[in-house]
Amino acid sequence: MNTYKLFTFLLLLASSLIYSQASIEHKITKGESIYAIAKKYDVKEATIYELNPHVKGKLLKLNATLLIPNNKFTAEQTAVNISKEDLSQTQNHIIASGETLSKISKKYGTSIKELERLNPTVAKKLPIGYSLIIREEPPTIEAITKEFGENAIVENTPELATEEPAKIQFLIETASKNLGTRYRSGGTTLSGFDCSGLMFNTFKEIDFTLPRSSNQQAKIGAKIQKSQAQKGDLIFFATNGRGTINHVGMITEIIGDEIKFIHSSVQLGVIVSSIKEAYYSKRFKQINRVLGLKTEKD
Repeated sequence: MNTYKLFTFLLLLASSLIYSQASIEHKITKGESIYAIAKKYDVKEATIYELNPHVKGKLLKLNATLLIPNNKFTAEQTAVNISKEDLSQTQNHIIASGETLSKISKKYGTSIKELERLNPTVAKKLPIGYSLIIREEPPTIEAITKEFGENAIVENTPELATEEPAKIQFLIETASKNLGTRYRSGGTTLSGFDCSGLMFNTFKEIDFTLPRSSNQQAKIGAKIQKSQAQKGDLIFFATNGRGTINHVGMITEIIGDEIKFIHSSVQLGVIVSSIKEAYYSKRFKQINRVLGLKTEKD
């Protein structure tokens, strides 16, 4: 075997070894997040969490190693996952010959009662070609605004769509980078934040523009119960003695009935507090989910 053939053989061997690996390693650098790493490697954030369950819900450590899905190796599996994901988001189904509500409910992972609720005019024998509603589409912000006026809020909507975990984690990591930053009235930068300024700055990183005051932020999204709270939701308080909302934070952790949130405190600057603390427990007003409502642009 001459030198050229040997070199070609070794090159092909190396390539096959690389692409035969199900994952590759990535060393975390300063300022990186799962959201950013997923974009860099063109993979889904969820698959990174599957390979690295120990980082879920935690801040990434500098120089730690993450396993990243190898696109070449997982192309076929990715296609299968995308297919399943698309199916789970299906809103309507065209009835074919011989189909029943039972078969359709199993196919889309829903219940017969739910299909009957969404399609009250459909007889037991489904008409061929009928467009059956599978899932309700969450109301758009534009639709809510049109009906109820600007800054309208939807009360108690437990089935409101939730945002992808990676984006929520990115928000938490973004806000947490400011821990220790001093309080500054009207502040929206590292030189100092007020409570709504911290939220405004954080959500701006995902191109989501919040109103500038905590009182106006409380009018955005969907008002939910404590039991429905999730990471990334905004939590509001009345600390002015008048009962009106004037303070906001973002939920970062939920342990049982304890809700932890990051906010900018007048006395201590950007910190993480708990709703179990007497001060905040007495002054709690509401929780809003601002991510999850679809827009007409989606």
